[in-house]
Amino acid sequence: MFLSRRLIELKYKIAWYVGALLSFLLYFSGFVTLYTYLRRGYLKYPITIVLMYHRIGNNNTPDISVSTKNFDRQIAYLKRNFDIVSLDELVENYKHNYRLGKDIVAITFDDGYKDNYLNAYPILRNYNAPATIFLITNFIDKNPEMLNSKDILIMLNDKITFGAHTLNHKILSEIDHETAWLEISNSKFMLEEILQKKIKYFAYPKGKKKDYSEAIIQMVRDTGYEAAFSTENGCITNNTKNFFTLNRLGMRNYPLFVFKVRVSGIFESRLFIRFREYVRLT
Repeated sequence: MFLSRRLIELKYKIAWYVGALLSFLLYFSGFVTLYTYLRRGYLKYPITIVLMYHRIGNNNTPDISVSTKNFDRQIAYLKRNFDIVSLDELVENYKHNYRLGKDIVAITFDDGYKDNYLNAYPILRNYNAPATIFLITNFIDKNPEMLNSKDILIMLNDKITFGAHTLNHKILSEIDHETAWLEISNSKFMLEEILQKKIKYFAYPKGKKKDYSEAIIQMVRDTGYEAAFSTENGCITNNTKNFFTLNRLGMRNYPLFVFKVRVSGIFESRLFIRFREYVRLT
């Protein structure tokens, strides 16, 4: 199992470098600009994406970190080119089949690191941008690198909402049924006790298809969540029917041109989806 995960991590690392090179070619050739113009202006096909961040700031975990400077640039770009909405707005939009007029983006963070409060929150507040942080509940008030109750309650009153990310970040497909149920349900109930608000959304730890099952999805439904998020790449579309395996785009410390390509929707077009499926990089 350990070797398998290392191979998967290596595959995604190689894919990241290939994607960065391809982004360079697509962006500086003008192809992405043309694609976006045709998609928005001619085809009238706006997209909806959910971004997934982890850490914001300069630290020793480059695979899941975005520098504060780059994060500011990314949110500024989103503010100019997208409607930045809350998860409530996004989910309601698709449940009621409202017609889209502009590209939509929702911003999420997994795990609940302290730097989400120290570094990300001031930037989000500056741009009046909503976001959701999925919390590992048993880490609250117990780990100095993670958010504490005071941080959470401050952000709660300022366009930041919270979802559950299990009690201990266990991979749900790798633990027994009873433990999985406790991880899913107790994380919701404990957060509701802290926040005195209903917790509507859940994010699967690791979040690839192999990390959860139909039985796990049913547990999430039965617990009372309204939607759940994976880390599978993709947009949310009018064909999205299962609100318990919603796609997200994982963000890294990209140069801004790579970020622009990543959120343009071009890698989620049919051509690129088929290519990713062919090389098993969905």
